[in-house]
Amino acid sequence: MALKDEKLVKTEDCRGQKCPYPNLSAKKGMKEISEGEVIEFLIDYEPAVRESLPTLCNAGGWECEVVDDEGGKFWHFFIKK
Repeated sequence: MALKDEKLVKTEDCRGQKCPYPNLSAKKGMKEISEGEVIEFLIDYEPAVRESLPTLCNAGGWECEVVDDEGGKFWHFFIKK
């Protein structure tokens, strides 16, 4: 099942934030959820979506998925702990 289709624990709106703030929000959010839960981040800063957040997830052993917003103005970044 795709992460976007799983039940979300919470959604964090990180639009308007540049690095390192999306990463800091993700680290904080991951501390607040339990193993197997999914959190969504709304992000409009492409380097975070394409580089820094996937690297963070890989280092943490977390599964991640990126989905473009239908309007193309931001991304939905899902992380499963």
